[in-house]
Amino acid sequence: MLAKLLFFPITGPVAGIRWSLQQVQRVVEQELVDDSGIKAEMMELQVLLELGEIDDAEYVRREARLMERLREVREWRERLGIEVRGGPVRVARNEGEPPTG
Repeated sequence: MLAKLLFFPITGPVAGIRWSLQQVQRVVEQELVDDSGIKAEMMELQVLLELGEIDDAEYVRREARLMERLREVREWRERLGIEVRGGPVRVARNEGEPPTG
């Protein structure tokens, strides 16, 4: 107990910094594995197509970019050991090239 009191000026700030970094890491990991924003963008994209504000080519281009981001989120989930829902996400890299996943 005496050692804790004597070394508190050193260990206290270190413990505080460690706790702060753990909180930052937790928030970053949550952001990396949150796919709700991507799904909302996909729904918005579908609405734009149905309203005729974008053509099929623009829809396919934007959808491929969103699917790539969704695949990255799922990769992070796997790396962090978080459950991955749904099947594999397949993204065509270029037109005419078969999808990868």
